[in-house]
Amino acid sequence: MKSWDSCTSLSAVDYHPYSTGNFCNNGGKVPFLVEGLFEPGECVSRCTRAHNCAFVTLYRNGWCQLGSKCLQESPAGDSSAMTYAKVVKSVCKDEECWGGWD
Repeated sequence: MKSWDSCTSLSAVDYHPYSTGNFCNNGGKVPFLVEGLFEPGECVSRCTRAHNCAFVTLYRNGWCQLGSKCLQESPAGDSSAMTYAKVVKSVCKDEECWGGWD
């Protein structure tokens, strides 16, 4: 049986538009996995490499927010906010990754 890591690859990750003008308001003491100024490509690359990252919000000024969930959205202070959902596609058959059921 292969591990989850061997059944995914960076080329199997895609991002689908999720919302415009909003951000994932996850609340709590640490609402984002990463938050800061990054080039858009670097922001998306960080999410691609993090298994627990599921959402990316990009702002025109370079601000980046990565989140593991998006249970609630709130209007962003900057209307340029674009949130994308990370989609990971398997590169092997389920039985190869997780074992077959007998």
